[in-house]
Amino acid sequence: MSKSIKTTGDLRNYLASIMVSVGNGTCAPEKAREIVKVAGQINESFYSEVKVQRLKMDLKQESDSFGEMTIGNQ
Repeated sequence: MSKSIKTTGDLRNYLASIMVSVGNGTCAPEKAREIVKVAGQINESFYSEVKVQRLKMDLKQESDSFGEMTIGNQ
């Protein structure tokens, strides 16, 4: 894939293209498995950030822009 992945839709499209590639034999299942593992971690990160932002909203605190949540003591 020459285009970078910048949105969740891009990630879904990329994963779908990997699935098709495995189906037509142009991508090894082992490679696809590793890509899916990494994508799963990215999705977990999205989910965690959404939960934190939702909690901030419920507590009437200022929320960060998605993808801009501070990690640690910055």
